Amino acid sequence: MRISALIILFSMVFSFGAVAENLNFRWYMSLKKDKRENFMRQPVFVAFSGNGKKAYVVDAKGKLFSYTTDYGTPGAAFFAGTVLKKPISMARIAPSKISVVNREGKEIAIVNLKTKKIERIKLPFIPGVFYFKDSLFYILDRSSGDIVVLNAKFKEVKRYLHGERDGFIDFKIKGDKILALSPIKKEVVLFSLDSVKPEKVVKLDADRAKLLIPVSFDVDGEGFIFICDNVAGNVKVFYPEGGFKTVIFEKGQKKGELYYPRYIAFDKHDKLWIVEEGNGRVEVFDRERKNEKGN
Repeated sequence: MRISALIILFSMVFSFGAVAENLNFRWYMSLKKDKRENFMRQPVFVAFSGNGKKAYVVDAKGKLFSYTTDYGTPGAAFFAGTVLKKPISMARIAPSKISVVNREGKEIAIVNLKTKKIERIKLPFIPGVFYFKDSLFYILDRSSGDIVVLNAKFKEVKRYLHGERDGFIDFKIKGDKILALSPIKKEVVLFSLDSVKPEKVVKLDADRAKLLIPVSFDVDGEGFIFICDNVAGNVKVFYPEGGFKTVIFEKGQKKGELYYPRYIAFDKHDKLWIVEEGNGRVEVFDRERKNEKGN
């Protein structure tokens, strides 16, 4: 199933039928260390190019890295520790430009990769993760917990409110939908891009899952909800309607284990990327194929 099928699943009150479940993940790779300068120390975010061939990693120590998504080969890197003191998310907004959210300065920094010039735009709130779509900036307002939409002139044009819930801690854009995670009430809220009114709210079976501190999430092509549990050091998987399915991965510091994971995201090839602050690395997992199971 692709994004269109996912949207159908969510639009049907998160109902699910006979889907081809495959929740067996295998370790695929850890991103290679970049030897040109100190390698990543505190990765906090990963984003992907439009064609899905590159991954961009934000290091809170003021570094931006790029890797190929197939083998994790290091590409261009941008070291700006004296300029971006605490970058936490980024997106490519043009072939030669990237936009970085710098939390310490409460700003968006537009970096010209050719000239190395940086334009700074101050924000009236503490920014979190953000995405760039159709010339609009979708930014998590950590001060209020809402999702704020800014136009090309950085003027607020829309705001997705968390309402009576606790503030959102993470969100994803899937096609023409926004999915947002409410960490205390343990809910996933579905919005349409063209409406700030919630379309659906999914209550996660957090008690059965023993969900401790959810910090990030994503939804796969079959509609399953993957919640990154920071303290537990694992990922909890829920059915599209919120019922608990299973736990994947274990807490630890060995290959394939998680230690204070911070952010998760699926790429276009259905690989699951997990950013670990505790281990200072990004682990990538692929689904186990039927003919490989047990080998």
